Amino acid sequence: MNSSQYYWNNTGLPQHRRFEVDARIITHSQTREDAFELVLEAPSIAVSAKPGQFMEILFGENYSPLLRRPFSIYHADPEAGTISVLYRRHGSFTSGLKYKSPGDHLSLIGPLGRPFHYEISDLFKPILIAGGIGAPPISFLAERLAANYRNSGKNTREIIVINAARTGEHLIGISTLTALQVALRLVTNDGTTGFQGTALEVLQEVLVTLPESAKPQIFACGPMPMLRSISDSVVPLSLPCQLSIETSMPCGIGTCAGCPVAVRDTSNDYGFRYALACAEGPVFDAADLIW
Repeated sequence: MNSSQYYWNNTGLPQHRRFEVDARIITHSQTREDAFELVLEAPSIAVSAKPGQFMEILFGENYSPLLRRPFSIYHADPEAGTISVLYRRHGSFTSGLKYKSPGDHLSLIGPLGRPFHYEISDLFKPILIAGGIGAPPISFLAERLAANYRNSGKNTREIIVINAARTGEHLIGISTLTALQVALRLVTNDGTTGFQGTALEVLQEVLVTLPESAKPQIFACGPMPMLRSISDSVVPLSLPCQLSIETSMPCGIGTCAGCPVAVRDTSNDYGFRYALACAEGPVFDAADLIW
């Protein structure tokens, strides 16, 4: 581990350097029905953020809601010093967040958690999979990959993104992914938009069409049943696969121990241990997870 990127808190767990910021809301727009994007002024977080990381947001100064909530980072612009999150209105926290206006301030802690790790090479074949509200970190990763591809003269259409949801109304981040000019596949369970079926079905179709020389690497974020189905499919094939876990992370810094995830550990007599999703994740290697 690079000591310039990590420090150790009192739990003994490695942590990325994080910042607490009183962030001004730049824009707050509705992107789809009940889906909203918040763009916030947070230069220190914008410069440091990596795809797969998240922030903890405090609603306000009162006691309702009391605790911070985790939000995946949707976009980071180091030059502008802005960070954005994409959320769907659900529950008291996000229902209240909807009424925040440009000029208002929100308390942020971030960037938090372990990000995605990726490489750029001629044989490397990235396949990104988003399920529902799992679209933000996948969009952020696609954005960074596309920038690297353009800088190295590679075709961004080599980046495959599968964006899946229950219905067309639940698909988010489409405009961002379309603008990146990646190979975008839309999937809905009910067939209202794109392919009717599941993300796993499209993934399996993509894998069989790749040339033998290609080295697919899979990145996914979404509901746990979707992540498990992807893991069950690709781990036996020894395909590199990183999954961003969606789970409750009350503190976000590894202190409350409220986000345990079972992972394999051969050094343990039981063959497994519990990792904290907020500190040792939310991105895990699929082969390490125990479902």
